[in-house]
Amino acid sequence: MFEDASASIPLRQLDRAFDAVAIRLGKDPGGSDGARRVQFRRYVASVDQDDLQQLDRLGDALGALIEEVATSKKDFLVKAAERDGFIFADGVFRPAESVPSSFAVTRVEDLARIDDLGRRLHLLASDSPTDAIGGAKELVESVCRTVLHLTGEPAPERTADLGDIAKSTLGALELVPGSIDDAKKDVALIRRCLQQLGAAVATLGELRNLYGSGHGRDGKWKGPSPRHARLAVGAAVTFAGFVAETYMERAALKN
Repeated sequence: MFEDASASIPLRQLDRAFDAVAIRLGKDPGGSDGARRVQFRRYVASVDQDDLQQLDRLGDALGALIEEVATSKKDFLVKAAERDGFIFADGVFRPAESVPSSFAVTRVEDLARIDDLGRRLHLLASDSPTDAIGGAKELVESVCRTVLHLTGEPAPERTADLGDIAKSTLGALELVPGSIDDAKKDVALIRRCLQQLGAAVATLGELRNLYGSGHGRDGKWKGPSPRHARLAVGAAVTFAGFVAETYMERAALKN
């Protein structure tokens, strides 16, 4: 699918995407004619897809190329990749089994999926509170990044703070504009509620880092309890669902 789509991508952009992740040209395995298709195949042919590091670099390059294809093709390519077992999140493609959590979403119009992920996170909170907190963070960040992309806002850096990402998303949806007249009590209260919910969600990144693996722990260390995880999950699912539903309502009004 990507090879076909590459026919509409200028060679300079093709080269730039693969050069950025240090993927070099290989031998053309053969296929459809066309300089761009051949160039794309040669890059992919040089990747050892049994090597996870090389596969990650390929995912980075394909994610960059998504930005170069026609808008009408983007959703098609993402869905095609998902059928083949890949996830598109944070601007890159990754094999689903290699993604730290399976709670990222790429289509905010699928509100039922967000609800389903919320139920899974609540169940996970009882068995693995740490994983539930990490999944809650992934859900919120993926929804926010997707909405920012759909609204034409610049993509946050991969290392961007979750609080900043959430704040940018609320701003893009004009949910917390600075021009609100606080004399209108109902609007002011809603504004404050959103700000506080956004602040609660912002702590998810810090919680995941605090409880994540890779930290030296002694035998007495205890992770988060299920009730703490359920608190984090509840905030995340509420925020993600509200943001996604708001975007869909605004999009419907424009149409």
